Amino acid sequence: MNSPALRLLLVAVLASLLLIPGQATLPVTDRDEARFVQASRQMLQSGDFIDIRFHDDTRYKKPVGIYWAQSAAAALSGQGAEAPLWVFRLPSLMGIVAAAVLTAWLGSALVGAGPAAFAGLLVAASIVPGVEARLATTDAALLAATLLMQSVLARLWMGVPLRWRAWIFWLGMAAAILLKGPIGPMVVALTAATASLIRRDTAWLRPLLRLWPVLLAVAVTLPWFIAITIISDGAFWGASVGQDMLAKAASAQEGKGAPPGSYVLAMWATFWPGAVLVALTLPAVWAARRRPEIQFLAAWALPGWLVFEAFPTKLVHYTMPMLPALALAACGLWMSPAPVRRWAQAVGTLLLLIGPALLLAFQIWSRRQGADPSNFLLIPVAVTGGIAFVALWQERRVAFLAALIAMGGSVTSGLVLSLAATPSLWPSALALTEARRVSPCKTPRLIGWGYREPSLVWLGGRETLLLDGDAPLPDRLDRCDVVIRSDGGSAPLPFDLHETATLEGYAIGAGRQVRLHVYIARNSDEHMVQTVTD
Repeated sequence: MNSPALRLLLVAVLASLLLIPGQATLPVTDRDEARFVQASRQMLQSGDFIDIRFHDDTRYKKPVGIYWAQSAAAALSGQGAEAPLWVFRLPSLMGIVAAAVLTAWLGSALVGAGPAAFAGLLVAASIVPGVEARLATTDAALLAATLLMQSVLARLWMGVPLRWRAWIFWLGMAAAILLKGPIGPMVVALTAATASLIRRDTAWLRPLLRLWPVLLAVAVTLPWFIAITIISDGAFWGASVGQDMLAKAASAQEGKGAPPGSYVLAMWATFWPGAVLVALTLPAVWAARRRPEIQFLAAWALPGWLVFEAFPTKLVHYTMPMLPALALAACGLWMSPAPVRRWAQAVGTLLLLIGPALLLAFQIWSRRQGADPSNFLLIPVAVTGGIAFVALWQERRVAFLAALIAMGGSVTSGLVLSLAATPSLWPSALALTEARRVSPCKTPRLIGWGYREPSLVWLGGRETLLLDGDAPLPDRLDRCDVVIRSDGGSAPLPFDLHETATLEGYAIGAGRQVRLHVYIARNSDEHMVQTVTD
């Protein structure tokens, strides 16, 4: 395909096909996604697009960019605050699709148009980007904004002309800042600094130093930061910088710590099947280390990766901005004429089994939980896996890449659909179903008593109450109230509450098993609930 525009359009279409399955069926996930989508819904309900609130509390850990994007998606759908969850996920879907296209566009200046197109699709087909495309959080959109900036740097590095380069770069910078503060700019700054050290020259960056594009970026970002500083009386900075970013850099937060090197070990699963190609091409990458395109990709991937390895708090998506660099280096060198070593083929064959093994293991576990996940995607996984195996050993490189991408998309879709089909993983959804079954009201009010997962607020609406397990219930309960209590609370149980069900599940956000008890008033006409006293 000789037309660059048609090639990028094809990448967008194929990436969309890889990423759409599961968008509408996966329940809201705790805890970040539920907080993001509920805060975006409350923006639409209140008409306040400056302040960020989840339920009755402020939410100042991240800037406003993703809330604006999600609110815009819901508004453009015509359903507004009542839009279903998949609408709020559209910015993430579009973020990974855009990341695939930008990887292809960026890489065409580094490794050639064909390998770059495969690299973009490989990013979309890999597990972590594929999952992030289905979650209404910041990271998919941040990846796209970061790649917009990296696209300009890559062309400057290779001496490829690009119109409007400074404008593109600084608009990407503004978007990244509004999405997640300094994270995107940090990755780009590390790339630019490392590449300049390699070349021992900073002159290649001078075309970015243009006053009007910089002023445009300031004009896009500064007004909201000024407004939120005034509205919050400075609390935004304490929460976003002190409690979120610096706290994660200083110590492991929310039990999500791991030692340095964890991302490298986890990459073989989280970046699967892209990691398969990385393993196959590692010797070629080392041999090509002095080539300018490999030097740029190394300057992009290594410093940022090392910074995140040093962070005590580790989440699997933190290294996602570096994955396109790995994909481009691997695809570019895989399509070169250098022969593949037999030991690398053997290692690649073993790594090919990781994705199907993960999917099969999860489906076996899911069935033991009483779920019935579909086996349909096991068929394309097996077929594409077989094609990839044969193509690898016969060194049919294009066929191997195509099969690898199709296999990755099938495995990720299978994992997401299997997750969605496992009720025990969604205790809030189980509780809502039970509440609707037993309540005399069409829209019961949910009261989480010791069960304070944000998903309960998204499912039940802003009227949902979240109470500590040791706190007493309100003195007056309405006939529409349904109490959802978790084990472990010490507050006395009102004597005229009737337990309708006991539900067991795994709270993903809390990382623990939960047992929930669902209660309603014994007499639906009785509005007063008396508490047992000594």
